[in-house]
Amino acid sequence: MEDELIHEIASELITAEENKQSIERFTKHRYPDLSVEQAYHIQEALIQIKRMEGDTVVAPKMGLTSKAKWDQMGVDQPIYGYIFDTMKVDGDIEFSNYIHPKIEPEIGIVLASDMQGTNITKEDVLENIEYAFSAVEVIDSRYTDFDFHLGDVIADNASSKGYIFSEERVLPDKIDLANEKVQVTINDEVVVEGIGSNVLDHPAESIAALVNMLGEKGQTVKKGEPIMTGGMTSAVLIKPGDVIKVTYSTLPTIEVAVN
Repeated sequence: MEDELIHEIASELITAEENKQSIERFTKHRYPDLSVEQAYHIQEALIQIKRMEGDTVVAPKMGLTSKAKWDQMGVDQPIYGYIFDTMKVDGDIEFSNYIHPKIEPEIGIVLASDMQGTNITKEDVLENIEYAFSAVEVIDSRYTDFDFHLGDVIADNASSKGYIFSEERVLPDKIDLANEKVQVTINDEVVVEGIGSNVLDHPAESIAALVNMLGEKGQTVKKGEPIMTGGMTSAVLIKPGDVIKVTYSTLPTIEVAVN
């Protein structure tokens, strides 16, 4: 795939995001053979365009971290994308900023030192955690009806659009990451529950996968940088008027309304 076409697709995704207007997935008719490698090239071009527009990368985020989702998508590893400073939710979630937003509760982790390599293990990560925090991601695929194949979602920066991080930190010896539980209520009704082990059996496995995937490209996962490890539950569609409460067993609670 030529650079010009890569840039064209990335620009189309950014335009869809900016206009809050969904588009048909690229693999449906135009590029049915879009590969994972090509999709990451598109994602990299998208990130470069955003940076040129003044956006700053805040954190890497992991996607497709549920093995049930692997079976559904026909893949054998997670994917990654990035969130930007402009995606931070300050106050309420403004519905008009999105196309068809969903939320996912996550466990966020910050590393104590840089990690790079292609054979990093869960144990390596566990020895290098500075602290954990609670996180809510607002995902908003640019594709109509969230209809996408693997290459589409990678190119679309793993559906990144919004995030909320707790300010409080939890030290690694104060939390059992795999057994951390979460409950999401909307308008006082429990809509979904999950546990840390839903994230690749352990959130540290998710970070190991991120380090290894980036390591193949000679890139580093940096200390002090927040990492979103992946959804602990299925994504929940939200609408104006919703009052959302995300309660963890150890991590801080996050509450937010949708306007």
